[in-house]
Amino acid sequence: MNWKLKDILMVGIIGVLFSFVFLGANYLGALLIAALTPFGLSALGYEPIYGLWFMAAIFASYIIQKKGVGIVAEMIASLIEVLLGSMFGPMVFLTGFVQGFGCELGFIITRYKRFDTLPIVLGSVFCAIFSYIENYFVYGYYMYSTSIVIAMVLIRIMSAIIFGLVAKALADGLAKAGVLRGYALGMKQAQPKEID
Repeated sequence: MNWKLKDILMVGIIGVLFSFVFLGANYLGALLIAALTPFGLSALGYEPIYGLWFMAAIFASYIIQKKGVGIVAEMIASLIEVLLGSMFGPMVFLTGFVQGFGCELGFIITRYKRFDTLPIVLGSVFCAIFSYIENYFVYGYYMYSTSIVIAMVLIRIMSAIIFGLVAKALADGLAKAGVLRGYALGMKQAQPKEID
């Protein structure tokens, strides 16, 4: 994988930071469920914010630009989330792996040669689809009506794309500020642009 110590440290830092985001999203999702319950739409509670759980993988992969970063970042974030008291318990580890793998697929399709909007959107969509498949069986989503299932999938995909692009924008902002000079994204941002 050709990881350097600084890559390992950065993935660890990203995982820890996003574990707090993930934990907060658990409680935000619970509030959304409560708000939607009177309308019979409680199943959709987590879907608008589901993309938050994919951000560690997208953010880390885009910054470091090496194979396996997405999976490792999600697993670290999942581990810390569980240790902080996630209401979903150890099952979060499986979910973290599935989400990290989905992110990696977006970059695998481009053979890790592109680190721009396309693999980020693809990775976000794969995160949404694979996490939904896992949830479908683990949490019994198959018991929902077809219309609810379709709504869940579509909202989750939109959320994944939006938060994936937010992760990209955050990383771009850090790179432009010079914070990521030692990483692939920071070095690319520092290169002078060709003028046509």
